[in-house]
Amino acid sequence: MKTSYVIFPAFLVSLLMLQGCSTTGGKGTSSDKSSTLSPENTVATVNGRGISKNALNSLVTEIGKQNPDQKVPEDKAIEYLVNHELLRQEAENQNLQNSPATAGRLENSVRDVLAQAAIDNVRRGITVTDAECRKVYDTKIAGADLTEFKARHILLETEAEANEVLAKLKQGSKFADLAKKYSKDPAAQQNGGDLGWMNPTQTLPEFSNAVASLKNGETTSAPVKTKFGWHIIQREDARKLTPPPFEDIKEQIRKMLIDQKVQQHIEELRKAAKIETKASGK
Repeated sequence: MKTSYVIFPAFLVSLLMLQGCSTTGGKGTSSDKSSTLSPENTVATVNGRGISKNALNSLVTEIGKQNPDQKVPEDKAIEYLVNHELLRQEAENQNLQNSPATAGRLENSVRDVLAQAAIDNVRRGITVTDAECRKVYDTKIAGADLTEFKARHILLETEAEANEVLAKLKQGSKFADLAKKYSKDPAAQQNGGDLGWMNPTQTLPEFSNAVASLKNGETTSAPVKTKFGWHIIQREDARKLTPPPFEDIKEQIRKMLIDQKVQQHIEELRKAAKIETKASGK
């Protein structure tokens, strides 16, 4: 299973991009924690507690990654941090940080941020050469038998229903007419079950394997089960695909290899660690 880490929730973007928002007024909560930041490293203070340039830069960077075409106004980012510092101080004054739910979220936030920092550090130490990328391309892409299929399907909830529709098809009913009348797939009801051209790697294995086993014009002799229900599938056509040029997908391959090496690093950490798990006792 591939591990991924999320640092900042997506709602930060919408909060920062609100047009015409004004700074929250009113009296701030008191705090006995004075700022330990030097003036040159502080972008704001709230009741004596400083907000660092690092915090501002981190926020702007993360939002920029999510919205590369949108420049984040610095004053809006600072306003966001100030408002959240006010809310943080209010939460602390009410001891909300000690509630089990909040404590768990704080623990996970620290863990996720440091885990992502470790991941980034590992990535910086990984070098994937063009030769490594070329090897993957030559062995897994250039020589692959790439075929697309054009197919139709009728989706039913139960095997019994699927067999009833299949019997009507064998009696001479048209596939498209049956799809429009019986299929549980809304799109199939409109287009007679036409799926267009499909890449087998982008569909469920049960479905793609069934299509690949048919000849053009053939229909599955029995319903095919997937997590969506029971399918009657008709293959209409097939065509060979030409692999994309190496230079067009080289960087995609490089990223894939880096991701694989990061995952290998995590697996090595697991093997070297003493890990004990137990039920949460909820």
